[in-house]
Amino acid sequence: MHPSSESGKSPLAGLWLVLGLVTLGLIATVVYKTWPLLYPPLTELAALNSRCDLRASPCEAVFGGGRWVRFAIEPRDLPTSAPLRLGVETAGLDVAAVEVDFAGVDMYMGFNRVSLAAVQKGRYAGQGMLPVCVRERMTWEARVLIHTPDGLLAAPFRFDTNR
Repeated sequence: MHPSSESGKSPLAGLWLVLGLVTLGLIATVVYKTWPLLYPPLTELAALNSRCDLRASPCEAVFGGGRWVRFAIEPRDLPTSAPLRLGVETAGLDVAAVEVDFAGVDMYMGFNRVSLAAVQKGRYAGQGMLPVCVRERMTWEARVLIHTPDGLLAAPFRFDTNR
């Protein structure tokens, strides 16, 4: 009689345990290394402008030192599942790259980040799209991410969509 059959354990059980632990370690390492790429630490976060209405006009957010960012979305009715033209204008910033991250304020809607292209100094443009939500009305935050040599700045802009 084989010694392992007496205890009821397979000789491969230990190997499977080791493989499982190695796999969990690899997954943890990948998450640890990619987390800063998906959620980079902020150098400065502008205050949310509660008077902003992106349906009426572009909105501004102010950073320290008189630096600012202006954000616009068209079409102004802010449809879901349709192309949106995004525009960003900056002043007083040494910009390396600009992105816009769309997030549901009270519902996770997946990763929705768009990189904008430089149109001219201080002006950036691109196209994005909001996913469809099952709710009749959805509150979104468009966070303009401005990459600078000194770090990452973010400016939040909120708006609602209706189905």
